Formats: sequence, C-alpha cells, structure tokens
Amino acid sequence: MKHLALTLVAAACAAPVFAATPAQVEYAVQGVLAREGALFVDFDVGEDGRAHVLFGRNEPAWRVEKTVKALQSHPDIPGLVWTQLDTDFCPIR
Repeated sequence: MKHLALTLVAAACAAPVFAATPAQVEYAVQGVLAREGALFVDFDVGEDGRAHVLFGRNEPAWRVEKTVKALQSHPDIPGLVWTQLDTDFCPIR
C-alpha cells in the first residue's frame, strides 16, 4: 500500500503543469492592459502562447514599465516579447 501511495505522489509531482491556451493568454493580456490603462498598444499571441506586445511612442514610459511587470508576473502568460516603438499609436478600444 505504501508503494502505491508513493507511486501516486511521484506521478502527481511529475505531471505537467497546466498550460494556458493561446485564447486564455490573449484574455489575460487584454485584462492586464485594461487594468494598467495602457491605451497605445498592439499585441499578438503566438501558437506557443508567447505574447508579443508593441507600445506606441505616445504611451508613457512609466506605464510601459508598470504594464510589462504586470504581464511578466501573470501566471497565464508563459512568455513575453515587448518593445516601445518610435511611432504613435491610436488608442485601443
């Protein structure tokens, strides 16, 4: 019986961690952008779940920094690539 219990514990520890689907990552990114008030931004989520975020020049640097930290710490966003461009963006709706 102890062997069975140890086997079950080992299997549970070896099980892969739940990975969010690209749709769940997109929803998470949208939520973070809305909470942080980032308006001049565009993003895309790849099939691997990595978020690619572009901030316009008219997005304040302090907000970009705050938003990037929030995106990086979100558990449903497995990867983030971001940059701030030299181009003004229209605000997202």
